Formats: sequence, C-alpha cells, structure tokens
Amino acid sequence: MPLTLSRQKAGNVLALVMVIALNGLAATGAMSGDSIGVIANRYRSLFLPADYVFGIWSVIYLGLIASAVYQALPTAGAERAVQRLGIWWAVTGALNVAWISLFSFGEFALALPVMVLFLVTLIAIGERVRAGTVPSLTEQAFLIWPQDIYLAWISVALIANSFQFAQAVQWSGFGIAESTWAVAMMLVATLLGAMMAWGRGNWLFPLVVAWALRGIGARYPEVAAIADTTRWLVPAGVAAGAVAWLAGRRARRSRPTSR
Repeated sequence: MPLTLSRQKAGNVLALVMVIALNGLAATGAMSGDSIGVIANRYRSLFLPADYVFGIWSVIYLGLIASAVYQALPTAGAERAVQRLGIWWAVTGALNVAWISLFSFGEFALALPVMVLFLVTLIAIGERVRAGTVPSLTEQAFLIWPQDIYLAWISVALIANSFQFAQAVQWSGFGIAESTWAVAMMLVATLLGAMMAWGRGNWLFPLVVAWALRGIGARYPEVAAIADTTRWLVPAGVAAGAVAWLAGRRARRSRPTSR
C-alpha cells in the first residue's frame, strides 16, 4: 500500500476522532458553558424539532465510525474508498468542528455560511463515492449510506439553523407569519427528499426529512399549521420518496440498454 494512502487512512480516522470529541464537548456544554441544546432552545423557532430527534447524531456517528473502520482495512475496496474520498473527508470534519465551535459561542452569523460550506463538501463526497463502478453492498453499507444520512441531516439542519438565526436577529420575515415560512420549508425539504431519492438513489434522505418533520410536529402540537401539516406531510413524504427511488432505480437500470 502506498505510504500516502496509509497516511490518508490514518488522517481520516484522526479527523473523525476530533469531530466526535469536540462535538461531545459541545453537547455537554464543556466547550462554551452551554450545551448545543440549550443554545438552540434559547432562540427557538417553528422549524426546531423535539429534542429526541437530535438522537440521529448517534446514528450518524456510528455510521461514520463504521465507515472509518472500513477505510482502514487492508482491502482493495477500502483503498478505492479512500481514493474516492480524497481530502473531502478531512475537510468535512474540519467544517463540522468549525460550525459546532462557532455555534457554541453564539457566532451565528459566521456559523451559517460555514454550515453551507459543510453541506457543499457532503454533496461532493456523495458524488465521489458514487463515481465509477456500481458499488457493492458492502460499499453501500459502509461508505454510501452513512454519507447519505449525514447529507440529509445537514440539509435539514441548515434550514433549522437559518430559522434560528432569523430568531436571533429578530427578522420580521417580510411580514409573513413564521408558521407559514415553516410549512413552506417543510414542503421544500420533502420535495428535496423525493428529488434526492429519484436523482441520486438516496433513499435515506426522505426518511431523515420525515424524522425531522415528525419531531417538529411533536414539539409544536398546539400550533395548528405545524401539527396539521406534519400529520399528512410525513407519510406523504415517505411514500413519495419510495416511489421516486423506485422510478429512479428503474430509469438508471434502463439507461445502458438505451444507448
């Protein structure tokens, strides 16, 4: 194995260890004195899911740990994975740490553009891990699916953080009710989930969106616009995602034979 590839494997593992360690400090409040949950609830918006929803980070990090272990294996598949990821795994880790640090210290105006860059790097990773040959089940389970969940959650989190920033700066929303904005962005997120399932085969994206939206409805059962919308939109989004994924899969399978 080339020395540079060995170093990259070690670097990817180290990057993930740093991300998990610093996120742990932020989650407990050890970083800034207040936990991420306390800070988020200080500027509560109508696009903020119930606290239990954020347990998805455990799923994300378990998936990333499994992915890092897979990359460290002395196999051709692992080497191919590391080569596909390139520097993006480490860059994403650095942006994760930068965002969590800025958010923890209340630097919301800086945290938001960092999260946008964070999302862009996850998109780049999603494209790179799907490039080349058709991935095996192992590659899907240990490389593609963990990144798909990560991308989906950060996409939703970017919307939530935008709402939180609007609360922090007391933005009036052009006179439009916050509940209207929240419902509109729920529809956008659901549509994005279906598009990702169809266009990129990311069947996990609509499930993550549904998980987040269900949590928003659970937090605000007294807000009719939110509760009523999530009641029908969550199952509709899951169903639309399944149909879109099946349609996209059929289209991708028929593409080679049509040439």
